[in-house]
Amino acid sequence: MSADIPAGAPPVLRVHLLGGFRVDRDGGPPLSERWPRPSARTLVKLLAVSPGHSLHREQALEICWPDADPQAALGSLRVALHAARRAIEPELAPRAASSYLTGEGALLRLDPRTVRIDADEAEALAEAALADGGRAGLAAAVEAFTGDLLPEDRYAPWAEARRERLSALRERTLVALAAAHLAADCPEEAVAAAEQVLLAAPAEEEAHRLLIEAYVRQGLRRRAVAQYHLCREALDAEFGVRPGPETERLHRAALATPPPASRSVGPALPAVVRRPPGTPLRGRDELLARLLAAGSPPVLLLTGEAGLGKTRLAGEAARRAAAEGTAVLWGAGHDAEGHTPYGPFAEALDGWLAGRPTAERARTGSEYPELAALLPSLGRVPAGSGRSPEEERDRLFRATAGLLGELEAERPVMVVLDDLHAGDAGSFQLLGHLARRARESGRAWRFLATVRPEELPAADPRRQVLDLLLRQSLAGAVELPRLSREACLALTADALGTGTPVPERVWELSLGNPLFALELARAVRDGDGRAGAPEGVRQLVAERLARLGPAARRVVDAVAVAGQDAALTEVLDVARRGGHPRLSAAEATEAVEAAVAASVVEERQVVSEGRPVAGLAFRHPLVRLTCYEGLSAARRRLLHSAYAEAVLRRRPEAVDTLAAHLTRADDPRATGYLRQAAERAAALYANDTADRYYAELTDRLDALAADSARARIDRSAVLRRLGRFEEAARLLGEALEELGRHGTRTAGSWRRHGSRSSCRRRGARRTASGCSTPARPVRTRRRRWRAPTIWPAGCCVSSRAGTRRASPPRGPRRTRRRR
Repeated sequence: MSADIPAGAPPVLRVHLLGGFRVDRDGGPPLSERWPRPSARTLVKLLAVSPGHSLHREQALEICWPDADPQAALGSLRVALHAARRAIEPELAPRAASSYLTGEGALLRLDPRTVRIDADEAEALAEAALADGGRAGLAAAVEAFTGDLLPEDRYAPWAEARRERLSALRERTLVALAAAHLAADCPEEAVAAAEQVLLAAPAEEEAHRLLIEAYVRQGLRRRAVAQYHLCREALDAEFGVRPGPETERLHRAALATPPPASRSVGPALPAVVRRPPGTPLRGRDELLARLLAAGSPPVLLLTGEAGLGKTRLAGEAARRAAAEGTAVLWGAGHDAEGHTPYGPFAEALDGWLAGRPTAERARTGSEYPELAALLPSLGRVPAGSGRSPEEERDRLFRATAGLLGELEAERPVMVVLDDLHAGDAGSFQLLGHLARRARESGRAWRFLATVRPEELPAADPRRQVLDLLLRQSLAGAVELPRLSREACLALTADALGTGTPVPERVWELSLGNPLFALELARAVRDGDGRAGAPEGVRQLVAERLARLGPAARRVVDAVAVAGQDAALTEVLDVARRGGHPRLSAAEATEAVEAAVAASVVEERQVVSEGRPVAGLAFRHPLVRLTCYEGLSAARRRLLHSAYAEAVLRRRPEAVDTLAAHLTRADDPRATGYLRQAAERAAALYANDTADRYYAELTDRLDALAADSARARIDRSAVLRRLGRFEEAARLLGEALEELGRHGTRTAGSWRRHGSRSSCRRRGARRTASGCSTPARPVRTRRRRWRAPTIWPAGCCVSSRAGTRRASPPRGPRRTRRRR
C-alpha cells in the first residue's frame, strides 16, 4: 500500500485508456486480466470517458442495450454492475458497497477519490503546459499521451467526443512544443515535433509553417520548398483553400535562400585514383587530352576490347582532373554481384559521402531523404511511402541531380563509372537523366564511363539508352585502340625493369593489348618458359568461357581448332557433328550467337576459295591459344578429324588445310595430303613451306623406308633451292643408302605404286594415299617377238580394248621371214 494513502483506505484504482484499456491497483489483491462479462468491461469504459465519470442508468441502458426490452435491459445492467465491482475489487464482501464504482440513486459513477484515469492526467498536464509555455512542461505533456484513446473501440460512438478532444489537445501541445524549440534555436527538435502533428493531421497548416521555417534555418532549401508544396496539396485536398500569407512568405524566403557555401568538398579521392600507378602510361597521350578537353559532351563513353586499359586511362584522367581542382566520384559495376539497383552511382555517391564529416552526412540525409534508402553512409532507411514506383524513381533522379548540383556549385564534378556495362537498366536511365539536366542547366558536371559494347546486345534496353544519348549528342564515344609496337615494347620494358631485354615474342603474341603484354612480361620476369598463354590470360579467358553453355563451347572449340579465323559454314558443320548429341541447325546458330555475345569470338569476313565469306575469328591470338590449350588430346583429335571432313565436303582442293588437320588428327590419309601440299608448294617455289611439309612427311613415313627415301630425295631438291647444300647432300645420301638397302624390287614397287607419272602411264586413279591399283613387281625377263595374227574377213578380234571386226584378207596367208 502506498505511503500517501491513509490507513484503512482502499488502494487507488488506475484505469488506463490510452493505448488500450486495462486496470490495476496500487495495492491489495491482484486483479484478473480476464473479465467475467464483456458488458462489465464496457460499463467501466463508458464511465471512464463520460464527463465527470458519471452516467445516468437510462443512458447506460440506451448505449449498452439499445434494442433490448426495458426489463431485460435493467436486469442485464444489474448483472454487469455486479460483475464489474467484483472484477475491480475482488475482496468486496457480498452486499457491501464498492469503493470504486458507486451508485447514487439513478446515477452511476467512478469515485474520483479512489480512481485515477490516465487520460485525465494527460489532459491536465497539457492544459497546464500550454498555459505556462515552457519547453520542459510541453515535452512532459506530450510524453503523457502514450497512445490513442481505446484503440479497440475506435469506431464506438460513445468514445468519439473524448477521443477528438484529446487528439486536438495533443496536436496543440505538439505545435506549441515545436514553436518553443524554434524559439530556442533548436530546429532539429522542432522538425521532429511538427512531423508528429502531420502524421495525424496532414492539413495542419501551422505545423507545415513550422517545418518550412525549421528547414530554412538549417539551410535545407530544397526540403523547405518541397514542404510548402506538400502543405498546398494537403490544404487543397482537405479544405479546397490555398496556404495563408505567412506560409507564402516562408515559401518565398526558402526560394531566396542560397545553397550552403561552406561545403567541405575536400581533396579526398577514391582509392583507385589515389593509388599511384606502377608504370607510366604509354601511347595514350592524345586520348588523354581528348578526355580532359573542354567542350566535350556531358558523357564520354570509353570503349574497346578487354585488356586495352580503359580503367587505367580513366584513372589517369581522374587524377589529372583532381589535380586541377575537380571533385572526382568513382563508381563501378561488378559482374560478380549482378545488377544491383543503381550500383555504379550508389558506389560513387556513397564513396564520396563516406569521407565527409558526420554533420555533413546528416545534413545531406535530411536534404535528400530519397537517397537514404540507397546509400549506406546515410543510414539506409527503408523507403516506405504510398507513391508509385515511377514517382519514387523520379524523386530519386531529382535528388541525385540536386546533390551533384550542390557539389558543382563549389567546383567542377567528374563522375567515373567503370564497367558501366555491368550496371542495371536504372543506372543507364539515371545517366540519361543527369546528362539532359547537365545540358539544359549548363551544369559543370561530366561523366566518364568505360563500356564494352559487345556486352550490350542490340535488343538490350541499356544499349538503347546509350544509342539515344549518342544520337542526341549528349554522349560521345572514344574507342581505345591497341598500342603501337613501340608503345607496347616500352610498356613491357617498364614492367621488366632495366637490364632485362624485351623479347619480340611479347609484341607478336600481344599485338598491342596492354594486359596481354604485361602478362607476357610477367611470365618472362618469373622465368616461365612455357610457350602457351600466361596465367593471367588463361584466367581472363576462363572467366569468359564460364558464361557459355555446352553448345556455345562447341563453337569456340571449332574456331580454336580451325585457327585464328574460320568460315562460318565449316564452323557450324563441325559444331553440329563434332560432339554428342548432334545439334540441329537452329541450335548451332544460337550457339554461334551466344559465343559472339560473350565476346569470345567475333563475326568477320574471311577468304575461302578465293572469295570473301562470313566467318568467325578470335578477338586476339592469345585467346585462341588459350582455348586450344584447354582442349584435351582426345578432344583435339576428334575436332581436327571433324574439321577435315567438313573441308573435304566443301573444298577438297584445299590440300594445305587438309594436310594440317589430318596430321593433327593422326589420320592415315595425312601422308598423301602432306605430299600433295609439299609438291604444290615446291611448284610455286614456296621452298620454306615445302621444306616443312616434307619434314613432316618424312617423320610420318619412317615405317615405310622406301617412301621415306623418296620424300628425302624430293626434300633435298627443295633444300638445294634454298641454298642449304650440305643438308641436301646429307638427305640425298640417306635416301640412296635406304634405297640400296631395300633393293630395286622394293624401289620399283614403290615407284610403280607411288609415283604420280607411273600411275598416270598405267591409267590408274590416284588418291590421297597413293594410286588405287595394287603394286606389281617389275618384270625383268625379255619377251619374245611374235608375228601378228591375220584373221579372215568377217571374223571378230578380241582385245583388251574391246571386240572389233577384222579387216578382210587381201590374198593368201603369208609368213614373214625372219632376218
